[in-house]
Amino acid sequence: MRLTYPRSFLSLLLIGFTIVAAPLLFALFSNAVAFERLAALSEQAVLSAVKVTQASRALTTNLTALERSARQYAVAGEATFLEAYRSNRATFQAAVKQLEDMPLTEEQRVELSALSKQEEAINLAISRSAPTPGLSIQLATDFGQLSTKAQALVREGDLVIDQGIEALRVQAVKSRNRVFWLMVAMIPTAVLLIASFTFLIARPISQVSASIRGLGEGAFARPIRIEGPGDMVRLGEQLDWLRERLVTLEAQKTRFLQHLSHELKTPLTALREGSDLLFSGVVGNLNAEQREIARILQENSIELRRLIEGLLNYSAVHHQASYIDAKIVQLRDVIRRVVNDRKLALVAKGIRIELNCENVTAFCDEEKIRVLLDNLMSNAVRFSPERGMISIKLYKDRNDAVLEVLDEGPGIPTPERDKVFEAFYRGTDAPVSAIKGSGLGLSIVKEYVQLHRGQVEILDGPGAHFRIRIPRKRDMEEAA
Repeated sequence: MRLTYPRSFLSLLLIGFTIVAAPLLFALFSNAVAFERLAALSEQAVLSAVKVTQASRALTTNLTALERSARQYAVAGEATFLEAYRSNRATFQAAVKQLEDMPLTEEQRVELSALSKQEEAINLAISRSAPTPGLSIQLATDFGQLSTKAQALVREGDLVIDQGIEALRVQAVKSRNRVFWLMVAMIPTAVLLIASFTFLIARPISQVSASIRGLGEGAFARPIRIEGPGDMVRLGEQLDWLRERLVTLEAQKTRFLQHLSHELKTPLTALREGSDLLFSGVVGNLNAEQREIARILQENSIELRRLIEGLLNYSAVHHQASYIDAKIVQLRDVIRRVVNDRKLALVAKGIRIELNCENVTAFCDEEKIRVLLDNLMSNAVRFSPERGMISIKLYKDRNDAVLEVLDEGPGIPTPERDKVFEAFYRGTDAPVSAIKGSGLGLSIVKEYVQLHRGQVEILDGPGAHFRIRIPRKRDMEEAA
């Protein structure tokens, strides 16, 4: 499925930041709401219950004063005590009214109603009876019962406070659990969102990086397409335009080399044939100095022809370097084929071959593997001494096929190990008897190894020691 990106890379960053921050902001908001609800519950439940309890205790205090003034009136019968009783009763009734206006439970209202009715009954008895010792005794009993009901009302208030505290504790536990599970859910969500937007942001950047690396490695066959925000897509289009320009320049360079080589071949052929005729004495006998000059002309014309052919071969190799015909190849058979092709050169110098090849297959281009191996063999034969030995090893190393070629020649100095893979570079330690090459063999080796997504390296040894690694599986199927 094709992903839809915003118009700019900055917009993608802002959208990613907003979406990643949204769950965290939601978690903060939810926590704030939970704590606000907890605070409201605390204020509503506990604070109200405390006020009711305080009013109930005040009612008990008023009841004590009311009892004292009523019993004093019943004993003494003085009007002063009666007025005190009525004043205390008004205070008591105000306290009852205040309680009735508070948020009471059903049990508290029942107790308060019973308390109020019994107090009215006591007041009626005081109004209808004369002050006598018997009335004082009756009031003691009635006010005792009334005090019991007032204490029950206080206990109901205490119970409401306990229930409010318990409800507050339960709500606090629920809020804590809610916050915990919210954070548990938010963490993987945030990680998933961060990973998703990291992928969305890194994907076009990695595509641009891979495209630039491909251009640097000369992989011009595949068009460049960048999937991402609009500005990254436009950057991809510019890179593709650059790729097409490089393809055009590469084609122009190839045509130039082909035309130049063709134009040089004609006079070179005439020069070589003329030098051959002079050296063979067809046009007349030559003295020693003349024969030496003819020999120099002949050898240098041959060398020049070899260089021109190498230039053409390198141009053809470079032109085909982006294409690969991969299939399952038995590498041991390719090695035997190359050794057999070099048999005459090996016999001429008395060079022995030591093969240590395992049964290794790889998904590769058989012809390109043959060419790179042939180039390594050509170098080994060229630089090996008379009656020397060339060793070829083939083995598996995890997912790679490893090929090693060793000779007993002068080897490659460490400072030159990176330079020998450059086109037209020739080493400085070549023996005098060695035939000069074009300086393109190892460059082609590196081109073909990189095309197979492999590695080539030079190891220490008495002579030259090359090691090549290429993937054995179908990792290069995309390159094909």
